[in-house]
Amino acid sequence: MSDILNGKVVIVTGAASGLGRATAIAAARHGAKAVIVSDITEVPREGGGPTTAEIEGLGVSARFVAADVSRRADIDALVAAADEFGGVDVMVANAGITLRSDGADVREEDYRRLMAVNLDGALFSAQAAGERMKALGRNGSIVLMASMGGIVGSGMTVAYSTSKGGVVLLAKALADAFGPSGIRVNSVSPGTIDTELLRKTPGVAEAAEGFRQRTPLRRFGQPSEIGDAIAWLGSDLSSYVSGISLIVDGGLLSVI
Repeated sequence: MSDILNGKVVIVTGAASGLGRATAIAAARHGAKAVIVSDITEVPREGGGPTTAEIEGLGVSARFVAADVSRRADIDALVAAADEFGGVDVMVANAGITLRSDGADVREEDYRRLMAVNLDGALFSAQAAGERMKALGRNGSIVLMASMGGIVGSGMTVAYSTSKGGVVLLAKALADAFGPSGIRVNSVSPGTIDTELLRKTPGVAEAAEGFRQRTPLRRFGQPSEIGDAIAWLGSDLSSYVSGISLIVDGGLLSVI
């Protein structure tokens, strides 16, 4: 499709399914040298073949590395796996979860589990990648997956919105911390994207049609459109872009 990621080694967490899968495949379509696919399991929620098979079908090298992003040791091993191809250039911290019950009465254990994946995982991914990029003397790019739920709150996604709001500010803080080393850090805040997560998350699924009708473009976004936005942030085309939350929502947050 393009060569904006030509020669770059890309790591994507949570890449077996959904937006992570689309992001990993987009990286290959945009010319990445290699894509390291990471998740708890290699089997896509949507069914079909593993993400690595899709990428290899595009003529791009791919490896699957199982990792629990809430464990820093797992992330260190994941980043080390990219050394086979010359080391990480782009880290996409996409892994995230939602809760079946996420109101103001969210249970402590559920809250802590969600934060461990959504926020701690983003920090650990950025830390490990940033340290390796600095060791390699590389002007890398780190992209954290946030959400429109991290820009505006919702009573039905209390813990999730809190975690994604943290991701937005984490990207800004790390942009300052890593910037002197030439490493850019940004976040992406998707709107209503047509994924299994959207369709099956209680509360969100029921509200999705209302979101679609209110979105200026009058449609759900496609996972590939998020992948394309992340590819741009990972590429040299965005070489002076750091510390932003790129909102990819069809205009929804402009009107609600």
